[in-house]
Amino acid sequence: MQTYLEPCIELAQLAGQAIMAIYQQDDIGQQEKSDHTPVTAADLAANEVLLNGLKSLAPDIPVMSEETPIPPLEQRQDWQRYWLLDPMDGTGEFILQSGDFAVNIALIEGNQPVLGVIHWPAKNVTYFATKGAGAYKRSGATDEQIFVASPDTLTLAVSRRQKIEAVSQYLNSQFDTIALGSCSLKACIIAEGKADCFLRVGPTGEWDTGASQVIVEEAGGCITDAQFNPLTYNQRETTENPDFIVMGHPDWQFQKLISPHQR
Repeated sequence: MQTYLEPCIELAQLAGQAIMAIYQQDDIGQQEKSDHTPVTAADLAANEVLLNGLKSLAPDIPVMSEETPIPPLEQRQDWQRYWLLDPMDGTGEFILQSGDFAVNIALIEGNQPVLGVIHWPAKNVTYFATKGAGAYKRSGATDEQIFVASPDTLTLAVSRRQKIEAVSQYLNSQFDTIALGSCSLKACIIAEGKADCFLRVGPTGEWDTGASQVIVEEAGGCITDAQFNPLTYNQRETTENPDFIVMGHPDWQFQKLISPHQR
């Protein structure tokens, strides 16, 4: 698994470059998918970079990507190892030109994430982790090990566009907020101690949490569903996640901060 880490970081950065090339164009090739969510030429370009790169890197490992058809469960349920990709997490933010979008690569083994790479193209920053080896942030040529923050003032990571009431109803505690776009980037700022909690209310896919989960866990936090149950990977016909919570330092005792009637 460790042998895949640097090649995956390089691939995520290459996909980021493909995204940024389209980001500068007047026509970003925006379309609507069958589920009524947007897709752009940048999503597809990043997907092609990742698929081609992973095929060369590990031709025997299957790939599940948001931007390719998902095989039925009966065809994939016996996968012991596979790549889980979101070529561009935060397509809506890309369209709005906020800069808050990311390339997500996860390696899943035994239905659990064991490697995660999240690249933030607009900032040229990469977060990465492998199971049991810690979580890191790479800025330029510098790698810094990252950790969730110790309890102080609770800071909630929130979407730039989501109404705060949609998530504040879950909490019975006072909190500050920090606004950011994509799900995976909000998870990363929790992993590096800039926020403490993120509640995602609404539809997401397993590719939105795979890379985030191993990074957050290796930094000292965790990700669960809204009832504090573990997230699952490749174990259901649907690949849609339930509402989920990204939590930082365990001393916050998040189970006590979440309103019981909302669990």
